[in-house]
Amino acid sequence: MKVFYNGFNLHRQFPSSENLVESFIDHVYQDLGNIEVSYHNAVLLVANVLVLRGAKNETLPIQGKITQISCNEDKVLVLLDNGELLKITDCVTKVPKLMDLDCDDYITRISCGSKLTTALTKKGVVYNVPNKLDFDGREIVDMKTGREHCLLLDKTGNVFSFGRGSRGQLGHGSLEDESEPKLIEALAGIRIEAIEAGGWHSCALSQEGDLYRWGWNGNGQLGLSDREDSGEDGVAVMATPQVLDVDYNIRKIGCGNRHTVVLTEGELYGCGWNKYKQLKNDKKENFYKMTCLADFSKEIVETIKCGPWNTLVLCKERKLG
Repeated sequence: MKVFYNGFNLHRQFPSSENLVESFIDHVYQDLGNIEVSYHNAVLLVANVLVLRGAKNETLPIQGKITQISCNEDKVLVLLDNGELLKITDCVTKVPKLMDLDCDDYITRISCGSKLTTALTKKGVVYNVPNKLDFDGREIVDMKTGREHCLLLDKTGNVFSFGRGSRGQLGHGSLEDESEPKLIEALAGIRIEAIEAGGWHSCALSQEGDLYRWGWNGNGQLGLSDREDSGEDGVAVMATPQVLDVDYNIRKIGCGNRHTVVLTEGELYGCGWNKYKQLKNDKKENFYKMTCLADFSKEIVETIKCGPWNTLVLCKERKLG
């Protein structure tokens, strides 16, 4: 798989000698299954082998089939197909069985934020690890965690959120915390097909290609400005989801700590913090409106992802002949 990347590279998470990768460069990773990025490391899943690149440089063969990886600045979590959860800090350890987990139930999905780790089981039990929540998650199909909040997407397109709400990141119209998942009523009736959680902001992509965003806008990560310049738009927090007014349909979304990126039919756009060139090679430290970053029309883009201060575009390699 070909991975284009830019942004923070002080620990050499990516194969470049530069501390800041100012413009997108690409690298082909053979047999890459997944990649996640933290402040310190890029965590690669390569043919069921876990590879850490950055502050740590390790290759860790894992006993059992890996189905998902997630990471923050302190740890890497590895989920196996038998529901076993492993934690990697200085060594690989098994995570104790979750509280009140039935003997015939097991974890099927994980998401790891800086101060919040969530898990979903086969029976639809949601955990704010290690605590079991009073929520029926049997229809949940995706789970994304920011630093202190979590989004849940069900198969009908409804979005739920819980955790810290101090910067409007939960989308309930207030700055209150929620200990249990709560339906985001502003999105009810809109068929949402993808969710992403930034550090303190959130995004949801509708089936029609519309982007809804909410939460903290301190660096312009919500793209609220409609001005051509890069001056502040004056809105620090937006606690209710609102649609992004653009004249193009969005296909994929990604959120970093304080930046947002979207992919159209062939172009990558972004807004928010740009101190580490995680958006583009430009002297501007913040982009307050969606700005074209790069043309990917000649690539077969599978997904876009963000590390805290990075942007990644994962592409299929074109076969010759």
